[in-house]
Amino acid sequence: MTKQLNDKAVDIKGKQYVLVSDRILYLSEIVKDYSMETDITFHASHEMWVVKATLTIGNNKFTGHAQEIIGDGYINKTSALENCETSAVGRACAMAGIGVIDSIASVDEVNKAGAREKYVEQVDDKPWLASVDPSVIKAGYSKYGDNLIKEMRKKYKISKKYTAEIEALITTF
Repeated sequence: MTKQLNDKAVDIKGKQYVLVSDRILYLSEIVKDYSMETDITFHASHEMWVVKATLTIGNNKFTGHAQEIIGDGYINKTSALENCETSAVGRACAMAGIGVIDSIASVDEVNKAGAREKYVEQVDDKPWLASVDPSVIKAGYSKYGDNLIKEMRKKYKISKKYTAEIEALITTF
């Protein structure tokens, strides 16, 4: 990596990190002949964005992937897609050796991995609720009343979309 990027590194929790914005400026100002493409996929059942970024420099292609869950952390409450795309672009640059100082993984990735490891240890393997059947919701509501969703969560993981559908149905009973 060039001295120009080393000088722009910031200290994040004791690690030197080159911001993705600085990597993009480096590409634009120094490399110039490059292209960056992103492929974006949304997994509604998991409320998760997945982005694949492909950096092309000459005949060489470098790929970076990222995934973000909506609501996972402060930024992802409002900007999960943007955060995901930025991470994927940063990883594609890192795969090309642009902005790498200590490792490919960003400080955020290392922190998220540690947090998710703790989270995964606590989460059981309940299945995701696959659909919302109004007759089942009505029967459940007559049994559990306003505690219906709480009771359903004992058996299923429920996406925000399905939670909203169930809440809307409950208002009609």
